[in-house]
Amino acid sequence: MRPDNIHVSGLGTYLPERMSSRRAIELGLYDETLMLDSGVTGTLVAGETPPVEMAVSAARDALKRAGTDAGSLDLLIHSHVLRQGPAMWYPGGYILRELGGGDIPVFEVGQGCNGMLAALELAAGQLAADPARRTALLTTADNFASPHGNRWRGYGPGTVIGDAASAMTLTTDDGIARVRSVNQQAVPELEGLHRGREPLFDPHGRDEIDAIDMLARARDFSREHRPLAAINELIAEKQAEVARRSLEEAGIGPGDVARAIYVNQGRYLVGQFFLDPLGLPESTSTWDFGRTVGHLGASDHVVALDHLVTTGQLAAGDHVLLAGSAPGFVVSSAVLTMTATASWAL
Repeated sequence: MRPDNIHVSGLGTYLPERMSSRRAIELGLYDETLMLDSGVTGTLVAGETPPVEMAVSAARDALKRAGTDAGSLDLLIHSHVLRQGPAMWYPGGYILRELGGGDIPVFEVGQGCNGMLAALELAAGQLAADPARRTALLTTADNFASPHGNRWRGYGPGTVIGDAASAMTLTTDDGIARVRSVNQQAVPELEGLHRGREPLFDPHGRDEIDAIDMLARARDFSREHRPLAAINELIAEKQAEVARRSLEEAGIGPGDVARAIYVNQGRYLVGQFFLDPLGLPESTSTWDFGRTVGHLGASDHVVALDHLVTTGQLAAGDHVLLAGSAPGFVVSSAVLTMTATASWAL
């Protein structure tokens, strides 16, 4: 999709305290071999902070930076990986109430780590379809501090999970970056990769007590359906396919990309699934930053973009490619072109 007049006007983040990989090894939570293989040096840990409170904090920052009052919002989309609170309760209304927003449409996206890119595509379509809507707020937050999952080992080699929240404001007026393109596509052949042999429905509610082991699920799928090497090749192929579509819609090629933002994973995964298929040098990526904070659910892209903007690593005219994937299985991408220096840049 090629949005006509959609701009990023504000970015906000909530980043809790960092735990180093070395400290995790000392506590018996992580393995030195895994650390050396991945290059991940630490991750963010939020303790008992509710994810929706983290989202509200990030949203307030984004609104302030955009110079936008919550009462002027026309749309709110919240995304997440894990449950945000009590069962059969939904977080969008809570976030809107805490911000002081009005009676606007509120949507929830449960598309895992792809949530913010999915929300970007949905919001761009909403703003384009209704001229009366001019401003949208996208939020995401997750706290992975759960006995059901192991942030250091349970999500696969090269992946260490961190807690964070992020927010982005979109407007049909001017901003700091123009949304040039945004795309997503499903890879149904890999739907079961992160499901494994687990039941689709369990009347005994075992999903509430069993450990989340994404690595075990992937191994089960690989044994029964296709070799791991073939799975990885397909992911890389589809990720490159959707990224090239976004680049083409933006009227640029890989060589025009100033910075490239991918999921915060181990160095070899970022290369294998994203940089190498597109011929992008590692120097364009945000891996050096991402390795210090871990994989932050659906916040990776906005947190990395905010880091680049705040530290003055982007200038007007720079093209930024964002790409990622999520269980289900989906791959997505977007291209932003910087149009102004952010007021909050250092």
